[in-house]
Amino acid sequence: MTENMKPRSEEDAKTLIDEHLRNRGWNLADFSKIRKEYPTPTGRPVDYIFFDKNGKPIAILEAKNPGKDLYGALEQAKDYAKEFQEVGVDISLIFSSDGKTFLKKNLKARTLPERINQFPTPEEFYEIIHPEIERIMISLRPYQKVAVSQVISSFVCGREKMYIQMATGTGKTAVAAAIIAKLLTMGKIKKVLFMVDRDSLATQTVNKLKEYGLGEYWEIKRLTTNPSDRYADILVSTVQMLATGDKFTLYPNDFFDLIILDECHRSYFGDWHKVVEYFRKGDKKAVILGLTATPSDKETVNTDRYFGPPVFRYTYRQAVKDDILADTIYYKFQTNVDLYGIHELGFDFDPEDLGRAVDVPQRNELIAEKYFEVINFEKEKKLKKVLVFAASIQHANNLRYAFIRKYNELMGLPPDDATAEEFIVAIHTGMPNAKDLIKEFQRINSRIKIAVSIDMLSTGIDAPDIEVLVMARPTKSKVLYAQMKGRGARKCEETGKDKFILIDFVDSWAIEEVITNEILEEEEETQYEEIVPSEEIKPREKKEKEYKEPREVQHREMVILDVPVWIEYSEVIEPQVIDQITKQIQHQIREASDRITLKSKFQQALIAWQYFKGNEPVNEEYLKAMGFDLETLRDIYGEPEAEMQDFIDVALGKKTFPTPTERKRENIRRWLMEEKKISEEGMDFVMIYVDFKNRNPELTLSQYMKSNIVDLKGGLLKIEEIFGDIENFKEIAEEAYRRWMYG
Repeated sequence: MTENMKPRSEEDAKTLIDEHLRNRGWNLADFSKIRKEYPTPTGRPVDYIFFDKNGKPIAILEAKNPGKDLYGALEQAKDYAKEFQEVGVDISLIFSSDGKTFLKKNLKARTLPERINQFPTPEEFYEIIHPEIERIMISLRPYQKVAVSQVISSFVCGREKMYIQMATGTGKTAVAAAIIAKLLTMGKIKKVLFMVDRDSLATQTVNKLKEYGLGEYWEIKRLTTNPSDRYADILVSTVQMLATGDKFTLYPNDFFDLIILDECHRSYFGDWHKVVEYFRKGDKKAVILGLTATPSDKETVNTDRYFGPPVFRYTYRQAVKDDILADTIYYKFQTNVDLYGIHELGFDFDPEDLGRAVDVPQRNELIAEKYFEVINFEKEKKLKKVLVFAASIQHANNLRYAFIRKYNELMGLPPDDATAEEFIVAIHTGMPNAKDLIKEFQRINSRIKIAVSIDMLSTGIDAPDIEVLVMARPTKSKVLYAQMKGRGARKCEETGKDKFILIDFVDSWAIEEVITNEILEEEEETQYEEIVPSEEIKPREKKEKEYKEPREVQHREMVILDVPVWIEYSEVIEPQVIDQITKQIQHQIREASDRITLKSKFQQALIAWQYFKGNEPVNEEYLKAMGFDLETLRDIYGEPEAEMQDFIDVALGKKTFPTPTERKRENIRRWLMEEKKISEEGMDFVMIYVDFKNRNPELTLSQYMKSNIVDLKGGLLKIEEIFGDIENFKEIAEEAYRRWMYG
């Protein structure tokens, strides 16, 4: 560059600044956001001033001749900011520039000026300018910041439906609050609807959002359908409130920009679906963000189908490793109670039918006995706060009195002594004071030490000092089991709790597996690879402890009314055992972590391309320059047959690669269709048989035929209509099972 071509004056610097601002997305003709030569209250001209959405000045940029002192220009900008402050206008962000270099200082941050290479974009600018965002983000844990970043990135990339899965107790609402604050500040959204599924949760959510600081800057209120709603920035409602009588139609379908669904795994074809789809009509579609603590399973297949794969996942086991949640000491008791013949309702047992099957006096007595045995009550005479999950109202009541009788026995009290009724209670919808009991139970060191409940306490309560969970209600649902387990997973600073005891009573059922803690955590380990990593997240260092063999639980048989119930098998799994297993697989975990990091970098490379190039197809040469050629991606993802566009779509959340299980299913279905010429309806019958047989290799055809799901699809008559006769069906189904097992 010759001497004549170099910028010489402040006007030259302003020309360069103007060009830079345009390149960064600023419209210099939009005087509602930026003005030049704007007068201070005393009439001095500010080179550039920036405004918020209400037209209030919020930032100043001072230009200086190239080679002049930019720090001096920053002091000049600070003087201008003080003038505005004296008349009640709070300007916290100031800049100076010579057209090539920029200095930035946040007057509220009390930090030294920062040299930056480029001026923020409008979106970045409004994120920086608001101190409430800084405060919320500072209070977040590292993994929560990653979750926020993932959602914001997906939003900026144009994804309209997404969800995050975070274990109970890891702060989904805090993450949601930060996401709302960021998007409102960036000007990406103006109206938010936060939907929950219980009235108590709606009030709790309003309070939490205010606690996180959002109430100081935006109006948050319960949705009422009154005209005043239109003036609120964030409205919180139950799904039922909006769905009943189609009250959601009282609002224009473009009223909300962002809809957040708590417990989004619930009822895809139910109430919330019609509500959110109403707000996705027309040109302006609301973006949908789902929150769930639930692991992916057959129950949530429609969640993935609607939202796509989660943009962030943080499991219970990962939270334990990061010292966020309490670890589990697991007691498993296998009883001889047979659940065969209980009707199914959706993905679980029918509650009333289940209640009648498991509400056996001797089973209830055995459950109470094992609780007192596990906590060593006979010696220590101290109760541990426990939540017991029952199958029905009658079952809860009967379990309560089983616990009272056992307590009286161990304390040497008469069997009919009523003292324990004060602290051993049942809590369910059949009780008029249920809400008061829940409130009392949630208090630290509550008078209630043993609470027996049904599904009422499986979600939406916060009692971090729960020390024991008793699973007296068998379930086939991973969703329900994860929710129940989450009640004990929080740590409690007041009591020093960092572990909790989980007592599992597992009964026998011939067709599908009954969910246990082992099954749930095995599922989480398979999802480990999908967790988005952060260098800031480090597993806690654990002190080596001497491992003690769990005491053996003796075979105990009880006979009441000539119906014996006994423990067939029991085991205790201490956290130390899990540590030993982890040490053996550390190498595999490190390799998985490396793959996760590379996947994340690949995703960020794509996001950067979209940011600068919009919808232009991604250039493969660009990806190669970033270190991602086709062979590298095939190695990272373990997909030797996938093409470049497949990897791009997967990284951006537009599709997923099939799991090994999905591939096996697809191969069997292809064999049934191409070689056996079986219809879709027939394939469903065969795959149900394969699923059942996979869980129970001893499955008989008679047991299969008695399954509720087979009956709902037409049963024996439909099978004979499709396959000609039952023997032909059995032959094809058995061959399908062999292909499933051996390929």
